Amino acid sequence: MLIAFAMIAMLGLILRWTFSHSRDAESRLWPSAGSDDDFGLLAPVATVDTADEAARLRTALHLADVKATTTVTRDGRHQILVFVKDLDRARRVAN
Repeated sequence: MLIAFAMIAMLGLILRWTFSHSRDAESRLWPSAGSDDDFGLLAPVATVDTADEAARLRTALHLADVKATTTVTRDGRHQILVFVKDLDRARRVAN
């Protein structure tokens, strides 16, 4: 019985230590968003005014076997993003 109590107390101390760290640890785990033009592995291939135009371009890229996604910029325009390795092929399709 004493061993069980000691184990529960030790587990409580470990959990308290684990979850009592400062916010700095959280900011290292979840960094803040990057700049507006930082898309990681994706690169913008075109920027259009409407969602319909973006959907048409995404369909054309899909037919050319280029994976694409869209995002809405702060000014309300739609950007079509593709993987950097597909950027040249996507630009040929978009033009």
